Amino acid sequence: MIKKIKKNLGLFYINSIVFLLSIFAFEVNAETKIIAKNGDNLFKISKQYGIPLKELMYKNNITDATKIIEGEIIIIPLKSNNKERKNQYTTYKVIKGDTLYKIARDYNLNLKDIISINNLNNDSYLKLNQIILLPEGAIHKKEINREDFKLARKKVFYHQTSHGEFLSDIAEIHKVPREEIITLNKLNDSEAIDPNTKFKIRVKNRLKWLKYGSITIKWSDWTYFDGNYIAPAKTKKNTSFYLALSCKKRALNNTLNNSYWTSWYFPKNDFEFKLISDFCDKDFKF
Repeated sequence: MIKKIKKNLGLFYINSIVFLLSIFAFEVNAETKIIAKNGDNLFKISKQYGIPLKELMYKNNITDATKIIEGEIIIIPLKSNNKERKNQYTTYKVIKGDTLYKIARDYNLNLKDIISINNLNNDSYLKLNQIILLPEGAIHKKEINREDFKLARKKVFYHQTSHGEFLSDIAEIHKVPREEIITLNKLNDSEAIDPNTKFKIRVKNRLKWLKYGSITIKWSDWTYFDGNYIAPAKTKKNTSFYLALSCKKRALNNTLNNSYWTSWYFPKNDFEFKLISDFCDKDFKF
């Protein structure tokens, strides 16, 4: 009888150990629950159990993956065998001065996508070193050369928006009040704007066309776009096209080829050298 009891107790202990191991095993193949240990956060648990961070955040309704959750009951969702799901997002650590708007702008992302992925809202406050998720392939936007900023402040009356730009960015580039851009373009007071939109930056004095060799350029209509400058132009035969100029590359581009932009090319004719010099190196008034 005693041997039978010992045998049953032994089986009980073995079964208990197996049960506990099934809960705390690193490879989780079924939805279960764990109690977070000392120093645990979702970012750590995600790596430990091989579960996508997004799923853990969503399943446990936790928006900060770096928050210490010691003692909390955490749901571990079913582990997916789909390799694509594991690489669906990339992580980003919040640094000083970050906001959701700034991260969306710097990584050329849609603000709504970041909010949705991280289960946040527009007013969510980001903490230093907080881990948030970004869509896979998000690339930090390169800083625009400060010399381009100086030119843009002096040379243009228009700005064409690119993906991920905000009104505050445009105001900074051209050194004009944000409210002035809103008034000139009859906008609502919104930070986010649509790409490929041409905005007035300042009030121009008058229309002015200048002749350079075989082309005439609408000099008062230069538009800043992503570090380059674009203006309407005409050929001797009065064919309209757009001319682009890069002061950084000292190069040109145009839409004379069936209205499509070509590759950047370096000046060959005297008037092309003079055009670049006049625009990039000289101050001019309208």
